Amino acid sequence: MKVLDKIEEYICAFLLFFMAALAFANVLVRYLTDGSLAFTEELIVNLFVWITVLGGAIAFRKKAHLGVELVVNHLPLRWQKAAVIFGGICSVALFVLLFNQGIGLVVQEYKNKMVTYSMALPMWWFGLAVPFGALIMILRAIQATISDFKLLSNQEQH
Repeated sequence: MKVLDKIEEYICAFLLFFMAALAFANVLVRYLTDGSLAFTEELIVNLFVWITVLGGAIAFRKKAHLGVELVVNHLPLRWQKAAVIFGGICSVALFVLLFNQGIGLVVQEYKNKMVTYSMALPMWWFGLAVPFGALIMILRAIQATISDFKLLSNQEQH
């Protein structure tokens, strides 16, 4: 898991740097000439989707997503465990649905031979971010649920 942790973070960092450099280059070209790098906006938007899904997985791992725990924290430990399991099941179910819809999206883009407007790259390359991100988030949701459950079990023993 530690390797996956680093891979997620390095890919996000690289994509963010690349997007910033691309946007900066486009600004320079616009400022210094009458033209622009038309493809940059399209590429940046599509890469932002990849950063979003990878960032969501990182946030799951670091428990950085917003959560309302006020009610759950006042429940007996047994019910807190049930709430953790229920939340984990709901999260996994959501990401399984997202994965299925993402696969449908990618298949549709592939069958229809859809390409990006300015770069003429296959759309499914960018569409893969949805099912790929959903798979990683399923893994991270399960990981977070197990971690939270163990933490509550340790509290019960003390």
